[in-house]
This record gives sequence, structure tokens and C-alpha cells, in this order.
Amino acid sequence: MEEREALAWLGRKIGWGLAEGQLDAWSQLGTAAVVDRLVDPDKAGIPARANPFVDIDVGDGRQARAVGEGTLNWIDNVVQTQRPLETFMEFFWSDYFAVSARVIQPRYWIFDHMNLLAEHALGNFADLLQAVSIDPAMLDFLDGRRSTKENPNENFGRELLELYSVGVGNFTEADVKAAARALTGWKVQRRNGSVRLVAFLHDDSPQLLLRVGGVHDLDSVLDAVLSHPATATRVVDKLAKAILGVGYDTEIVIGLAASFADDWELKPVLRRLLELGLAGHSVPTLLEPLAWYVTARRLPTPAPAIPQLREFFTLGGQIPLHPPTVGGFPSPDAYLSTSATIARFNLASHLAERSARDRAGGGAVGLTEDVDLLADRFGLANGFRPATAVALESLEPGIDRLAAALVSPDLVVV
Repeated sequence: MEEREALAWLGRKIGWGLAEGQLDAWSQLGTAAVVDRLVDPDKAGIPARANPFVDIDVGDGRQARAVGEGTLNWIDNVVQTQRPLETFMEFFWSDYFAVSARVIQPRYWIFDHMNLLAEHALGNFADLLQAVSIDPAMLDFLDGRRSTKENPNENFGRELLELYSVGVGNFTEADVKAAARALTGWKVQRRNGSVRLVAFLHDDSPQLLLRVGGVHDLDSVLDAVLSHPATATRVVDKLAKAILGVGYDTEIVIGLAASFADDWELKPVLRRLLELGLAGHSVPTLLEPLAWYVTARRLPTPAPAIPQLREFFTLGGQIPLHPPTVGGFPSPDAYLSTSATIARFNLASHLAERSARDRAGGGAVGLTEDVDLLADRFGLANGFRPATAVALESLEPGIDRLAAALVSPDLVVV
């Protein structure tokens, strides 16, 4: 890919769309400088992520409403972020660990969970795994706070092995039981969310986990899973699928897992995967509902009405902060479903109609008069595909042309 085309891919894939003029600004900086800014936003002097949940009232009787408000605030924060890779990774980790606000009690513990993921989004995987393991939301979600020496609960130990570290085929039922015993005794104070290890509830007897002896507490459990070579391989594969797409050439990441396991720092891995994508090693991937919505908003289009936005994410099958299973959200291909397609069409029409009334932004007519300019504003460096361009030209500038552009294959696939 030429540099401008590569940067357009980067903005659409990692940034979920490009703000007006962003592609030109990135082209002036060059790919190396852009990657530097994405991977190390602190060093670039980019303002830190604001806490999207800070002003939400979580008083008694407001749990459902508070989580609804928090979810909308979080989505708005994604649209406005100046740290796209950090935000991309925050959502990635929310899918990876898949704690759902629908399940935990109190439900607003999801706010601190998301802030924790944001804090570690580009940091150290070992630190993140330890922090998540004793996060109040996770302890409640997988029953860790109910696991005692007399009655060890296997839920977290099983998911730690199956989903968060070594993966299926690399552990036994005996490993699950060993991990569960070593992780007993953690309690959460519901009033303030504080976490502590209660010694008399903890089984401190040595266990054999993944062929590592003497495992008896959180630190030794994590040492065992992190020393297993399958853990680094699995994490790198998940990251590569998120950035390069499902079906990427696994040969191009050989050696990356081994270097990752040396220190568990995420930035070098992410930098390498971005460089591979910029070099043309990505696989076309359907944008998930959140990514597509942010792309549409960055055109820019006005914010939708809240009922329409809720309907979009519900019908689309991807409500942020509410992963549907412990395995997270479905793969991108799942969003080719009829319900997800209808959700995109409905919201595209709604956004186009609201744009028509947005005189300050030039309205839907102003946005769509020039089809080539419209493509450029979407970050399509080579314009719409010929068939898409012909179809759009057949429509009058305005609501119909904008809605059609938003749901075109060119915008739905990156």
C-alpha cells in the first residue's frame, strides 16, 4: 500500500474512522510518527482519557439507570477520544475478559472495571492479568468472592486457564481444581468495593498447576500460567486477529510470542502488528457495530437520539459493557446477520436525517454533493469502489445518498 492508503487503513481499523482533516495531518507526519503517537500517547503529550463515569449517580435504586447512563457516556468518550489505540485496546480487553454489567452486583462496579482496563490498555499484560483477577467486578462475575477453602469455586480458575491464558487443550480438570484452591479466600466489601484476602478462608496448601509445583496463591498461580508458552502465543494471536483480521498469515508473527513472554509489555507487540498492517498484511474484516457507529459519527454526523442508539446496539448484538457470554462478543462475521444489518440501515437513515437538519455542519446535502470528497472524508484513500460510486451518483445529494454511503460495503468492511 502507498503511505496515504496505509494510513487510511490505520485510521479506519484502529481509530474506527478519521476526523475531518486527520488523514492529511497524518500524511504530513508519516507512518512512523503516527505509530509512535498511537502506541505512546503520553510521550506525545496527548491529554489523558477522562473518566466517563465520574458524574454518574450510583445511589440506591439507580443501578439500571446508572449503567445505562454510563454505557452512553463511554460510547461518547470513544467517539471523542484522542487516544484511538488506547481506546481500541480498552474495548479489546473488555471483550477478552468479558465481564458483563448485566450480571454483576452492584452493576456499577463495571465502571471501575472499565477504568482499570483503560489504565492497563497499553501496559503490561502480567500486571493487567493480576489486577483483573482481584477486581471486584471480576470477583463477583465469576464467583471468586464466594470461593473458600471449604467450598472452592472453579469458575474463575477455569476461565483463567481457558480464556485468559493457556487456552483449550493446554490444561486438565486437575489444573482447574488446583487453580481454584489456590485462589480461594478473596472477599469484596460490597459497600465500597475494597478487596482483601481472608487467611482462614484461603487454602494455602501447595498445588500442582500446569506441571508447576508449590502453587498456593494468586502470585504463584499467575507465575504458572505466564510461564506456560501457550499463554503468550494465545494473547498474540488474539491481538493479531483484532488488528490484522481473522485469517491473517500466522507466519508473519512467528517469534513475536517469545519476545512478548520476556517481559509481557504490550507496546512492542502492538507496534509490530500495526507495522504489519501498514505493510499490507491485514485481512478485510467486517466492522463491528461499535466501530461502524464511531466511523459514522466521525464524518461528522450529529449524535443520534438515545432511543435510536439503544435500539441500534441492542438489535446489532453488541452492547458495550455487556458482553453476552464469558467468551465475549461474537466474531465480526456474526454481524452480517439480518438483525445487525437492519440495525445499521435504521441508524444510518436516522443519522442522515439528523444531518439534514444540521445547518452548522453543512447538512446532508453539503456532506454528499461531491462523492469523491465524501469518500475522502470517510478515509477511503482511493475513493469509493466503482460500483458504489455509480450507485451513490444515482441518488440525489442529501439524506438518501448519505444513508446509502454509510451502509455501503466500502464503509462496513475495512
